[in-house]
Amino acid sequence: MPVEKMKSLLSQKLRAGWDLARHVTPEPVKKIIRKIINLTERKIIAEHQAHLKVILEQESQTSNRPIIVFPPSLDWQVQLFQRPQQLALALARQGALVFYLQPHPNRHQPPFQVIAPGLYLCNINVRVFEIIEQPFIYLLTWNSDYARAFRNPRIIYDFVDEIDVFYGDRKKIAEGHHFLLKNARVVLATAKRLVDQVFSIRPDVIYCPNGVVYEHFDRSEEHLMPPEDIGHLMTEGKPIIGYYGALARWFDYRLVKEIAKLRPEYTFVLIGPDYDGTLQSAGLEEYRNIHWLGVKPYEELPHYLACFDVATIPFIVNDITHAVSPLKLFEYMAGGKPIVITPMQESMGYPGVLVGDTPQSFAEQLDRALELKYQPEYIRLLKRTAYQNTWDARAKVILNTLF
Repeated sequence: MPVEKMKSLLSQKLRAGWDLARHVTPEPVKKIIRKIINLTERKIIAEHQAHLKVILEQESQTSNRPIIVFPPSLDWQVQLFQRPQQLALALARQGALVFYLQPHPNRHQPPFQVIAPGLYLCNINVRVFEIIEQPFIYLLTWNSDYARAFRNPRIIYDFVDEIDVFYGDRKKIAEGHHFLLKNARVVLATAKRLVDQVFSIRPDVIYCPNGVVYEHFDRSEEHLMPPEDIGHLMTEGKPIIGYYGALARWFDYRLVKEIAKLRPEYTFVLIGPDYDGTLQSAGLEEYRNIHWLGVKPYEELPHYLACFDVATIPFIVNDITHAVSPLKLFEYMAGGKPIVITPMQESMGYPGVLVGDTPQSFAEQLDRALELKYQPEYIRLLKRTAYQNTWDARAKVILNTLF
């Protein structure tokens, strides 16, 4: 076993043992144990800092290359590949040196792992970055505390949702939000409603919706094989009405069930995680034409999307969803799929999107979408819109504001 891995494993075992024993250990002994743990951790941090210095020397080929650190937020390999991961990749493609920190460092993995040119996945303590003066750091509403772990950081605050959508201490989340608005070098907002909310405090806020890796979804369907669990549904010859993404409290299960009753000749396919347990009580299993296929990796989504006749975003309409910029919207467009959504303000602003506000009108828009899928000009409109809204375009906007 490599020496570094042995040290990391020792540190983890010490912490685990300490957690078990601290309730029954005398205070003088506790102080000694804490000192040992802290010394071991500091030694690992110092070794990782030495490793980081080597990376910086190797990677810093140009003096003005921005270093952008993504403090712990979402695990890189989450069920849904989301905005932080996509922006980290896009910023690296556009020339930034990016470090993405795992929220739960796996000491069995390399401390710095190259996952794309200019992008390092980090299994390290955030304090490793104390050696960098004034790094750019990417923060979200819920992880504002990490600003204190850096030396004079230049904050990029990404305001991605209404703050009421986040779990946890509401007061603390609100305080973090206002701290970031006040102290960030750059403030991004993913929806126009969010821009309006913070404009009086940050008139320099940048409207930066979600985007798409266009070439990942713009593929010839002849080269996309139908996965087995949807392929058998296609053999029935019924139109497939699809959705992929989180299945959560903002997903309108009632609406989907009503539409499924109105259109028994359509097959409804849902893909994604039961994010908050709401799927279990939704009663979808009672409908023979609704099928939940579970979670699928990001790499496989184009294969499923190619099987959709119509793509949907059936969210409950409220203040939160009015301010949502769904990642899937531009992905659906890049895949050339007609789109039907509920009347959410942010998503309605793009050409080619069909809107239904009741079960009957939504079903009628599905009928219309099935006709539009054969109209080349409509499909070109969708693809053109997607091409204008790539993650690389978003990254260029961000980098242009840093200096």
